[in-house]
Amino acid sequence: MRNEMDMRKARSMAAEFVTNGHPDKCCDQMADAIVDTALSQDPKSRVAMEVTGGHGGIVVIGEMTTCAVFDIGEVVRRTYRAIGHDHDLAIFTNVVKQAKNIAQGVDDEKAVGKGHAEQGAGDQGIMVGYAVNDTPEFMPLTWSIAKRLCLMMHDLRVDGTLPWLRPDGKSQVTIVDGKITHVTLAAHHALKFSPDTPEEKAELAQIRIELFNRIVRPVVPDLGNVDMVAAGEDPCVVINGTGRFVQGGFDADAGTTGRKLMVDNFGPNVEIGGGCYSGKDPTKVDRSAAYFCRFIAKSIVAGGYAREAIVKVGYAIGVAKPTYVSVQTSLPDDEARKLEANVLDKFDFRPKAIIERLGLIDSNKDWRYEDTARFGHYGDSRFPWETPVSF
Repeated sequence: MRNEMDMRKARSMAAEFVTNGHPDKCCDQMADAIVDTALSQDPKSRVAMEVTGGHGGIVVIGEMTTCAVFDIGEVVRRTYRAIGHDHDLAIFTNVVKQAKNIAQGVDDEKAVGKGHAEQGAGDQGIMVGYAVNDTPEFMPLTWSIAKRLCLMMHDLRVDGTLPWLRPDGKSQVTIVDGKITHVTLAAHHALKFSPDTPEEKAELAQIRIELFNRIVRPVVPDLGNVDMVAAGEDPCVVINGTGRFVQGGFDADAGTTGRKLMVDNFGPNVEIGGGCYSGKDPTKVDRSAAYFCRFIAKSIVAGGYAREAIVKVGYAIGVAKPTYVSVQTSLPDDEARKLEANVLDKFDFRPKAIIERLGLIDSNKDWRYEDTARFGHYGDSRFPWETPVSF
């Protein structure tokens, strides 16, 4: 019988990623920019923001209890401009204080439940962390390559190498038997020539050639034929499959906070807890406990305890102690039980302990929550949950 962990490394795997200018990612960054602004003024801020935008309009709805004073609309506009978009935005906000029933379970002096007079979980839920030794950052190979392609698009735009690139974009990668067999890129771009003219067709072909030579070929040297890619006829490398991609961001589409859950997590071969990260302060275990599970999973794999690990934790609202913790690896049963017991002994899963250990509200941290929303919550060495420990 095949080991459960091996199922996360199927013969055929695929993953996608999106650039920071994708509409959903814009919403994630806006929500987290609000979190950052509130926490920078008041570390005890309680924030839960949902941002939805599209076609020139933005709606910000959520809860916030804070001493911080700032203009949410200006934070949203500034974030959108910093991404690289320049469309005008009409912004509607409806933000209220955190519900008292939730607050009493999170605040130390009000936590409910006998024996739990400490900071409880802000909600019920199950969080998941994963690591595998396929890549230097201990992430799935398909996810890592898809992210790399999007980062390359971003960097070539920002440094001016490809000045016609715009912020929106996507990538998708397929791997079969350890070999990359397909790459898809969707790159938001500007055009000089009128639609449906010979000049435009030549320009679109040149755009595909540039993206192929500068992005795909350095990552997958033996995949694709440049002439077929330019014509949109290569079955293995598809770049801007519809040809034009001149409308992007909220000018073309709608976005919502938390809609790119697989991008934010580990790709489609690994289950996730279900709750999104962005827009939430670290008292929300959807965010902080998921980071902690990744921290432990990465420590297990980086420490050589197992090739692959998935750590899960569940909470009840207002209660600090988890309802359950699970550590899964491909180790034999007796070794797996010992490892799980060691994890339970060495790592404190109470929400306040997680926040303190990872420095999630440390005013001196060299990263922002907006950074996590930009190009992924995992794989960036700046984030404290990405620094494994021995145990």
